[in-house]
Amino acid sequence: MRLVADIGGTNARVALCAKGVIDDTSIERYSNADWDSLDDLLRAYRGAQRGAGIDEMVIAVAGPVHAGRARLTNRNWTINADAMKQDFACKRVVLLNDLGALGHAVPVFGADHVTQVCGGDLPREPDGQALVVGIGTGFNISQVICKDGATVCPPAEAGHVSMPSAILAELVEHGCNPALFPTIETLFSGRGLTAFCRAVTGAGRLTGEMAVQAYATDGAPNTKAAIDLYARLLGLLLREFSLSYMPTQGIFLAGSVARAIVGCASDPLVTVLKMPCRFRADSTPALYVIEQDGAALLGSARY
Repeated sequence: MRLVADIGGTNARVALCAKGVIDDTSIERYSNADWDSLDDLLRAYRGAQRGAGIDEMVIAVAGPVHAGRARLTNRNWTINADAMKQDFACKRVVLLNDLGALGHAVPVFGADHVTQVCGGDLPREPDGQALVVGIGTGFNISQVICKDGATVCPPAEAGHVSMPSAILAELVEHGCNPALFPTIETLFSGRGLTAFCRAVTGAGRLTGEMAVQAYATDGAPNTKAAIDLYARLLGLLLREFSLSYMPTQGIFLAGSVARAIVGCASDPLVTVLKMPCRFRADSTPALYVIEQDGAALLGSARY
């Protein structure tokens, strides 16, 4: 029996699975603030699942993973796969970045997991490439490469890459200081959205969440214009990624910021994404939003 977990910055989801299939009755959700460590949380879960012979764990973590070690971005938790293997008497413990876990879930996504923004139906070809783009507290991507029944999701720290020149030029054109956004994550993240909205509107107390809410309720025109421009910039970023990663099986957006922007301003995003590109011919990648909160559990089960 495999224990699978999705450890976010605020909450954790834990479940049991066998042969890649999650037992829905075993899914439990926890608040990280209630626990001193991940080990304590998992011990409590195992204690509640009496009779379940757990011999391996696959854990998705909202933070960097390297050489079997992980650090949770929003909490002072360090996770060591080798130590957990001994402490929990498991044959195998695997740590995955949460975006990587979503990548492993892509081949088994169904209509109940995603919302289609543009393009065709979910791909069903066994081989191909897709891309998961996570925009929430921070930013990262997971390339998804499927070949001969295997799925590979190489690690990445794309949020710390320098901002593409096309986006910097667009910022300058709209009178926004590009020096405020030197890397991708400084713009495409929760705090990046807030910084952008304040810079564009001049409203020093405006947050990204407030701007999105104002957009939905026909708020101030300059706030609506800021969100429309932000959506255009996201479209430019996805155009860059469509050339870098050739996601012929689609781009899958994840995270609270991505869902919020697509939910209120998908038209300017899609318009930019579909702009002609001589290197991409007429093939615009399909775009989806991952809606199911427990999607990373699917990837951990499938890994």
